[in-house]
Amino acid sequence: MVLYAADIMRESFKTVSEDATVFEAANIMLNIGTGFLIVTRDDEPSGIVTEWDMTSKVIAKGVDPNKLKVSEIMSRGFFSVQKDTPTDKLVSIMQENRIRRLPVVENGKVIGVITSRDIIRIFREYVDNISEIVFKYGNR
Repeated sequence: MVLYAADIMRESFKTVSEDATVFEAANIMLNIGTGFLIVTRDDEPSGIVTEWDMTSKVIAKGVDPNKLKVSEIMSRGFFSVQKDTPTDKLVSIMQENRIRRLPVVENGKVIGVITSRDIIRIFREYVDNISEIVFKYGNR
């Protein structure tokens, strides 16, 4: 059975305006327990900001996160897929581009996000299912 982006994506994700401060974005991440936010301008997705952006572009450089806008550190644009993209293609995109989060878009709107943890979860479920089948037929 082939799984598609729609089968494994997380439909709950948070967004932040390009005009928000890095401090505000970091607090949103902390409060919801995530390492990324989809960045928007006029309610349209314009990029992504991650904990790595904050660490490497703000903290490591000693910049005040209250004086820096998300738009100044975010990754503009992002790789994305449609909801009918098969998982092998998702994995290839993430691996080739060294990304851990892959937005799923429909009609120009982000409808979900797939993370490397989601990929690991489905791989684990797949291995568990195969193990059950092997065990079942091996004990006949």
